[in-house]
Amino acid sequence: MGRSKRKAVDDTAQRAKKARGETDLSDGLQWSSEGKPLKGVCPLLVLSSDQLEGRGKVAAFDIDFTVIKTSSGRKFASGSNDWEWWDNRVPDKLRQLHKDGFRVLFITNQAGIEKDKVKPQTVKDKLEAIIKELGIPVQVLISTGNSHYRKPSPCMWDFFVKDCNQGVAVNKAESYYVGDAAGRAKEWAPGKPKDFSCSDRMFAANIGISFYTPEEFFLGEKPAKFEWRSIDPKNYVTGAAKPAAKQEYHKKGQELVIMVGCPASGKSMFTKRFFVPHGYLTVNRDKLKTAKKCLKVAKESLKAGTSVVVDNTNPAASARAPFVAAAKAAGVPCRCLWMQTPLELAHHLNLVRQNQTNGESRRVPNVGYNVFKKNFEEPTKAEGFSEVTKLDFVPKFDSKRDEKIFKQWTT
Repeated sequence: MGRSKRKAVDDTAQRAKKARGETDLSDGLQWSSEGKPLKGVCPLLVLSSDQLEGRGKVAAFDIDFTVIKTSSGRKFASGSNDWEWWDNRVPDKLRQLHKDGFRVLFITNQAGIEKDKVKPQTVKDKLEAIIKELGIPVQVLISTGNSHYRKPSPCMWDFFVKDCNQGVAVNKAESYYVGDAAGRAKEWAPGKPKDFSCSDRMFAANIGISFYTPEEFFLGEKPAKFEWRSIDPKNYVTGAAKPAAKQEYHKKGQELVIMVGCPASGKSMFTKRFFVPHGYLTVNRDKLKTAKKCLKVAKESLKAGTSVVVDNTNPAASARAPFVAAAKAAGVPCRCLWMQTPLELAHHLNLVRQNQTNGESRRVPNVGYNVFKKNFEEPTKAEGFSEVTKLDFVPKFDSKRDEKIFKQWTT
């Protein structure tokens, strides 16, 4: 067999090996995928091994600009070889942690994978090269996009504890996370830019472990001032109005109710809690796909004598008008309930909903909020409503799990 043919055979074998998730790393480390694929990519990539013993102490690290930086000086790596150690003290520190009984763990957001700006194999190849140079077993979890696994959600950590640590409980008091997204302002040190977010610090807080910046951990620098840059959901729960014991919003007679509010402002939960148990039919575009279909179903339900709730964002009077007309034609009153949820809280609820459903309900992109704001017209009785009622968002939880997720930091 000629040299070129042998190389082609070897390349084919190597690609097949990578496709199976196999690596040349020690301790049987292999890649696997978790979660329902989106755009052909699973939301979580995992490098782990059943051969590794579980450890009770975990030293977890972000990767980019924490463990490594680009050798090219670019913000984003130009390929799997575009990296160097963030500081020359990093590799020895990681090796010592392994000797001291810590499980060294890399946890990283790589949204560029879902956006098709970087191939999964490119990220894998880079990580394998990093681990080879370290010479110690390192487990890796990669969030590939804007799913429920994305930091600061603690889902990647939870997955590691449940599925990658051989059933060994992790001592949170002895474990920590190191990352560069720490909420530091511009010039937190001379010439230093503003941190792009506070997501790494939030991630550690959501888990309940200590947090360090790479400057603190590897260089021994003192902590810098920071800001969370988000609402504190725990404080919101403490300060918010308490739900009335027997608050009711339904009517005894047939009617049509139009909800108004930006995405994730609490409209659907309000509808499920206060209208569905009383026989109201809900119409919304999430299920019916088009406004035309929503109107058709609403008219049919009104004709059948059923009360209807239109659970869409309904920002403009023109979007509300066909339903007001349908109610008038059916001879029933039409009310408007207008959610007063602050925008910052709605963005938080957007992520809470995604995390509560384990990614089944995807977060609404920012463009959805921009479209609502652009088209919004304040609802008034002049449109034909019998009344327009403003509603504040009042946190009420159906389970301890829902409350726990609501109180986690989001960004």
